[in-house]
Amino acid sequence: MRSKYIVLGILNAVSLLVFAVFYVIASAVEKSLPDQQAAERWAGGDMPYAQVSVFAGAASAMDINSVFMSRVNIEKKLTEASISSEKEGARVWADAFSTSQMKAPISSDRASADANLIATGGDFFLFHPLDIISGYYYSDDDLMHDRVLIDEVLAWQLYGSSNIAGKSVRVGGTYYVIAGVFRQSDNSDIEKVYGISPRIFMPYEGYSLMGGGEAVFTCYEVCLPNKVTGQGKQIIAEALSVQEENTDIRIVENSVRYGLKNRFEIIADFGMRSVVDGAVVYPFWENAARITEDKSALLLVFQILFLVFPTVTVLYQLRMLVKNRRKLVRKAIDAVIRVSDRLRSRFAQRKSRKADPTLIQ
Repeated sequence: MRSKYIVLGILNAVSLLVFAVFYVIASAVEKSLPDQQAAERWAGGDMPYAQVSVFAGAASAMDINSVFMSRVNIEKKLTEASISSEKEGARVWADAFSTSQMKAPISSDRASADANLIATGGDFFLFHPLDIISGYYYSDDDLMHDRVLIDEVLAWQLYGSSNIAGKSVRVGGTYYVIAGVFRQSDNSDIEKVYGISPRIFMPYEGYSLMGGGEAVFTCYEVCLPNKVTGQGKQIIAEALSVQEENTDIRIVENSVRYGLKNRFEIIADFGMRSVVDGAVVYPFWENAARITEDKSALLLVFQILFLVFPTVTVLYQLRMLVKNRRKLVRKAIDAVIRVSDRLRSRFAQRKSRKADPTLIQ
């Protein structure tokens, strides 16, 4: 009987250890993408924040006027909800917008290459903190908008070096200054969806310098207060007038995508999750996030499996305790009586010795 309990103890310990290992791995996966942690970087004080992303198909893409109108609507919704900054004059929310990637010929005075171009606006690099190895980020507040960021691969293709901030490149016949060079992420999930072509980012106002017309945006991202669960996502849906039945627009609350509820929904939707029934094309960072979601959901399955045996063991022991409760209570009462009798006997002996000192040896 004793060996049986020893074996059960060892099996339970091993199961809990494996569960802990999967838990740690899942936590690492969920923290592996900086693009999904903008709410944590932006939030200050005790006010909870949400990161919400809106992905649109070509038919529902936003122009810059739509972005400005959305900002007005969001500000109005926050005011109606009595949400304001805890610090006077501080911004209470932030947003970013970007185009879908486009193939563009890039050249220098030494070489040329094709790259994937994305035009951006707002606080794009708050949401996507690229690893700058030379130069700096560009900003909407810059006086000049002929700045670009290129990745390290493109830098080497064009100039044979990554330390080329300040040099110029030609994009579609228009010259731009290289504000900075960034290193491609070494995250395996991003590498899978980044593509083999190098990448270049430019401000949306700089995009119009090429003469291709105004940029249209298929991705809109927001960090905003979320005092009540789902409030931030609801504000964005209402501000942008997004209807649930609209398959050309998808809203994702990034800050809860690794929560238990969402992971259980992924498990329940296994096999159908890869089917995209709308015209939405996700940017590479969202595709990478969806990969990590799948991994996190799978790890949750393993966590549950290795938690089953200890749980069953505990439930069985509780059942046995309930089943044998009368016997156990009697044993407990008998034990208490024996201890009480023993203490009473010792007390009586001490009292007798004090009363008759000749009994003390």
